[in-house]
Amino acid sequence: MAIQDLINWLLPRDDKFFTMLEQHADILGEAASVMASFPEDEAGAQTTLDRIHSLEHRGDDLVRAVTLALDETFVTPIDREDIHNLATSLDNVLDYLYAAAQAFVAYKVHSFTPAMRELIQICAEAVTVLKDAIPLIRKRKLERLAPARLQIVALEKRGDGVYHTEMADLFRNPDVKAKELLRQQAVLDSLEAALDSCQDAADVLENVSIKHA
Repeated sequence: MAIQDLINWLLPRDDKFFTMLEQHADILGEAASVMASFPEDEAGAQTTLDRIHSLEHRGDDLVRAVTLALDETFVTPIDREDIHNLATSLDNVLDYLYAAAQAFVAYKVHSFTPAMRELIQICAEAVTVLKDAIPLIRKRKLERLAPARLQIVALEKRGDGVYHTEMADLFRNPDVKAKELLRQQAVLDSLEAALDSCQDAADVLENVSIKHA
């Protein structure tokens, strides 16, 4: 038996943490998909916000379940810190997507700008990479985690460029009133933070790959 095979055989068989992380990634994927098709009419926007809020609550429940399971489990299949940090990072992405949707509705932004739509799409792409990467931990295909992180890093850099360009344009445009600037900034800030949290999750995945390679 090869050394890595022996190590894998000796590792704990309790897969509940993998299951919860994969469920969290699925919920996040659903939220990103809903966000990508967010309607701009008032009734549709409120309904969609409520749906994202429900998904955000489910994410919170999973974080609590992970925390409780960590407290009750002596030996975990990967480092407990990585499990906690990954669950927290996924939940942060969900929280920021909800915050963006909430700001859009509460502040009556009325329509998504092209930059907002682009940030939402970039975030959805990053979430898809995360969703595909997390099951690789259970499958012990850890060599594929670092490339996944690089994809997300590239997406996050694209998002940064979109965000900073849009913010600069807003501040430079004399026709944009202060209240409108603040409304748009609230949405843009949350979307940019969601992308940052995607990279945080990707960093945890790379950390797992390094520790268990």
